[in-house]
Amino acid sequence: MTFSNVDEIKKAGFTGFKRMGELFDDSSMLPKIKGVYLVLYLGGKPPYFLKVGTGGHFKGKNPNISIAQLNNNWVDDTIVLYIGKAGKEGSNATLQSRLRQYLSN
Repeated sequence: MTFSNVDEIKKAGFTGFKRMGELFDDSSMLPKIKGVYLVLYLGGKPPYFLKVGTGGHFKGKNPNISIAQLNNNWVDDTIVLYIGKAGKEGSNATLQSRLRQYLSN
């Protein structure tokens, strides 16, 4: 599977593509099931990184790293920023609850 375009990702079986703006407005369309999800960047060119992120600290840790590190870690020719899983065994997490965590931060 290549991560370079949406058509290839669809061929791999991913469905239900939504823009973050749509989900900020109404996340009720997200399914209440376990599953795998992708966060995509469709900007076409490398993003502009902020010196200080807007997400805040997580579990007491500062998640910020230098812009140089961000640029060095950027992977060209891919649109996938993150691959996540909602609902491991013994967990009640769903795609809806997991993605709502992103939207609330």
